[in-house]
Amino acid sequence: MKVSRMYLFLATLGPIGYMIAPGTMATLVTIPFLYWLYPLIANQYVYGAFIIAVFFISLFIVRKALQRLKRTDDPSEIVLDEVVGCILTFWGVALTSQNLLIGFILFRFFDIFKFAGIKYTEKLNSEWGVMLDDIAAAILANFILRLIM
Repeated sequence: MKVSRMYLFLATLGPIGYMIAPGTMATLVTIPFLYWLYPLIANQYVYGAFIIAVFFISLFIVRKALQRLKRTDDPSEIVLDEVVGCILTFWGVALTSQNLLIGFILFRFFDIFKFAGIKYTEKLNSEWGVMLDDIAAAILANFILRLIM
């Protein structure tokens, strides 16, 4: 597999980016991974460092995938941003069934409807625009989830 194709494969999570509702599907696929990962990094500071590392690695992968696609906007098939957003949504939150459901709904709601200035992050037209709208949606979802808890 050529390196540029590998970046596109990672950014789309293979076939997931090409499914119906790819962002929602990527978030659903991330939740079992998150549930498995959570006990390994239960310390919220380690979890935060993990999120930062995954964010910057994802920025690089998304940049390479955008180059492969010859695009600068936020193509729906790139779903690695949803993975990072989902992981951030549950930072510092107990992973109960109720929190997973509410966090999932909040994150997808804010990512789809882009309230509170989230829409403006997409105007960056680069890997930053692809990633930051999901990060903003996740921060908002995390904040509300913490309020509900």
